[in-house]
Amino acid sequence: MPPSRKHHNRIRELVLQSAGRLFNRHGFNAVSIDDVMAEAGLTRGSFYCYFSSKSDLYAQSVARVVHEDRENPKANGSERARADKIVRDYLSVEDHEETGDTFPMIGLPNDISRTDRAVRQAFESALKLMIQSFEQAANGSTQTRRTNALAIAALCVGGMVLSRSIEDRKLADELRGAAKAAALELAKW
Repeated sequence: MPPSRKHHNRIRELVLQSAGRLFNRHGFNAVSIDDVMAEAGLTRGSFYCYFSSKSDLYAQSVARVVHEDRENPKANGSERARADKIVRDYLSVEDHEETGDTFPMIGLPNDISRTDRAVRQAFESALKLMIQSFEQAANGSTQTRRTNALAIAALCVGGMVLSRSIEDRKLADELRGAAKAAALELAKW
């Protein structure tokens, strides 16, 4: 690959990583192009060399995570270990404020209904991948695995959204802890 193409790809990847962290921490609507570029240590002027819009950036940042996960589905061990890691990453106390590098669903549910189709499709792809991970790790009949996977996904995303939406940190920790305990009990992996 020519040096200029390598540089282009390296910068694009840097912007995607920055965008993923910021979108997960603050949500789609609260993050500006300027925020993303500043996080990446770049100026806004170069943004349009890599992406056509903020929606394009979001869609590509989610696609990047989904693509990496599909290419390396067993990278973190068994399906059960991977599913368990998703639940624990979403709902752990340590990751509550630093959720930038986790699955790309934490900061966005409230924003999604008000965004364009590309953003909703990217979010939906990530949600489907999360559900698939939980379903593949589960035991029981096909219907039981599906129902439990849907409920676990709802507990993960909903537990974190609720805990990030309130000022009372004690209640936020209780909500997140209860969601994690219920998700892991339901999973039984």
